[in-house]
Amino acid sequence: MGFVAIKTKELHAKVSRRGPFGVDTGDLGFTGTPGAIFVPRGAPSPAPIVGWAHDWTKGPQHYTDTLKHLASWGFVVVAPSTDHGPRPSHQLFADHLSAAIENTLQSTLGRGSVRADPRRIALAGHGLGGGVAALLASQRTDIDAVAMVFPSETVPSAAERASLIDAPGLLVEASGGTFAEDARDLHVAWRGELVHRRLEKAIEKGLVERKSLVVGVGLADPDKRTHRAVRPLLAGYLLATVGDDDDYAAFADPEAKIKDTVSVTREMLAEEADDLVPSAPPLLRLAKSFIGG
Repeated sequence: MGFVAIKTKELHAKVSRRGPFGVDTGDLGFTGTPGAIFVPRGAPSPAPIVGWAHDWTKGPQHYTDTLKHLASWGFVVVAPSTDHGPRPSHQLFADHLSAAIENTLQSTLGRGSVRADPRRIALAGHGLGGGVAALLASQRTDIDAVAMVFPSETVPSAAERASLIDAPGLLVEASGGTFAEDARDLHVAWRGELVHRRLEKAIEKGLVERKSLVVGVGLADPDKRTHRAVRPLLAGYLLATVGDDDDYAAFADPEAKIKDTVSVTREMLAEEADDLVPSAPPLLRLAKSFIGG
């Protein structure tokens, strides 16, 4: 094993744990948008800002530990708690996320010592929120990175808008997942640099951290293995991009080998295209019409 691989393995282990900063948690309501904000206590200011979009019918409370994990590595994380009804407007959700970021950029945060950096803005999200993050990135020219975890399609189409996105992106897919085709469409259309990682042992809905009313039908079951797989990928990628930390450059390198992931290339997608179901079963199409995709 070469030195680079050893270093990447060590960094993955490091970023799997909480970072060096304590985290102050607050109410995002001061921005005019309900939700939560996570501020790295004592971090160098201005700190990069990450706008987080939740999955269908969820909210920030379903991702508290994940968002604290990101904040502990020096990111101001804003997570609107809007558009979590059964039939949300995806564009309105993107607008709310954008407004929360803008209002946070105008504020002094935490204990008064940290501000968010308007020159380092990232978007991230899970499921429907991953699609919304891509949708918003296609509408703003100041986004510096986008991280999409098991993204699903949106209306208007994030995949169709991806050809407008110059920002680098991280696309995390679950092997054999329901939204594999949505991830493929985003990859093919993405104009900027893209890192696409497939997790063999992850559950698309497993990133949530608390059970919901729909857990009984298998739509939102917290999965610690998924938490452990996704958090270091997110933190490492954001450190390499908006965090300006060259030590973590491998997390933004599509050819780098990262623990428990497979790097997906356009060539792989082309080879797999024949195996994709050409049209989803009627029940799946109906469900995805509600949540995006």
